[in-house]
Amino acid sequence: MNAILNRINEPKDLKELTHEELVTLSHEIREILIKKVSTTGGHFGPNLGMVEVTIALHYVFNSPVDKIVYDVSHQSYTHKILTGRKNAFIDSNQYHTVSGYTAPNESEHDFFTVGHTSTSVSLACGLAKARDLKGHHENIIAVIGDGSLSGGEAYEGLNN
Repeated sequence: MNAILNRINEPKDLKELTHEELVTLSHEIREILIKKVSTTGGHFGPNLGMVEVTIALHYVFNSPVDKIVYDVSHQSYTHKILTGRKNAFIDSNQYHTVSGYTAPNESEHDFFTVGHTSTSVSLACGLAKARDLKGHHENIIAVIGDGSLSGGEAYEGLNN
């Protein structure tokens, strides 16, 4: 059953997959999310809607050098699966080992612990400013959903 996912231990492993394998991986991750969230609780919609987007982000960019910032973290389960925490979603005895949110203490791929909407753009602006001050050139990616665009902090971030 998770033939492709078993080969993924960190985002760079995605770069070895064919297009067909990436599609299969998205199906495997969806099955895991549906099984896990239906038995333990969590957020179905945001995570199921972000499977392919998250795979694409990790395929194209070089996390954790390139920094991906998720808004509210409710769409970060696939990110967690691809960044070394898949066993927490596969093995019910390990589910308690991961937060429902991004958590810097869990992974070098997580940069903030957030639970409020509309924060990703502003947080990404802060990371970009720090990057520029250091003279670095890594990419900073803000992932924000349509519901989060109703918050003023998102517009403050877009203004910068």
